[in-house]
Amino acid sequence: MSKHLRPLCVLALALTAPVGCFEFSDFGADDVSNVEMREALDEVVLAGQGQAVENEIIEITTDFTLGEAAQTIANKLRDALESQIPCSTITAQDNTLTLDFGGLDDTCFYNGHTIAGIITLEITYDAIAGEAVVVHNYQDLTNGVVTLTGTKTVTWDEQSRHVVSDLMIARDGQSVHSTSDRIMTLLDPAAGLAGGIILNGGHHWDNNKGPWDLAIDGVEVRWQDPVPQAGDYTLDTPKGKTIGLGFDRVDDDTIAVTLSSGGKQRVFHVSRSGQVDDA
Repeated sequence: MSKHLRPLCVLALALTAPVGCFEFSDFGADDVSNVEMREALDEVVLAGQGQAVENEIIEITTDFTLGEAAQTIANKLRDALESQIPCSTITAQDNTLTLDFGGLDDTCFYNGHTIAGIITLEITYDAIAGEAVVVHNYQDLTNGVVTLTGTKTVTWDEQSRHVVSDLMIARDGQSVHSTSDRIMTLLDPAAGLAGGIILNGGHHWDNNKGPWDLAIDGVEVRWQDPVPQAGDYTLDTPKGKTIGLGFDRVDDDTIAVTLSSGGKQRVFHVSRSGQVDDA
């Protein structure tokens, strides 16, 4: 039976980059088309932009020394946050902190971009286990691009952070329910979280296309990038197809993403802003 070729213009989900037209054939049920590969990458970029906001907040809300009482940690963390983000309003009550960054019109800046919304942190410390637990509650937390609402629990010791999240992530009118369970270790212990992290675990989200499941295997992430700079993802799509994604840094602003399924492969370049182009 002959295969019919036809052009299809793809609207990129939650990205501002223009997308060209691709030609593709009528693949079998187990094959992945060019369109599905691009759609998968768009989904991963959107998920990565939400995680970038999460990772940045983890950086500023776990900046304390283990071994002290929870209330002492809360007070020291309050002082540190007030010095790093003086435009925020921070209140402390026992082991709970509330950070109010106001609205976007208040132009509260952190790490070069606007931050708005409210975070509530509840801190506990287990001296026997040597672990601190920080429960985050986000209320319309945004960097002006992505908005997070929901909860995240970070359990950490000197070697790693265990992050479990349940969030609604919104951008450009798209809303995604996202859950994840990840282990984070530092790429450069001397630089802390700012130097990047290594992630292992899983991430699940639901949108109007259905459920997506992402297995995360040794990926290297910097908070300023929408996709990892190294490592591998395995993505299961709502259509029951599996796509592998490999990451390689091209330069400080660009990461090459190689998508593969069966014998089919495509390579895209993703910029720090989230723009996606054919390699």
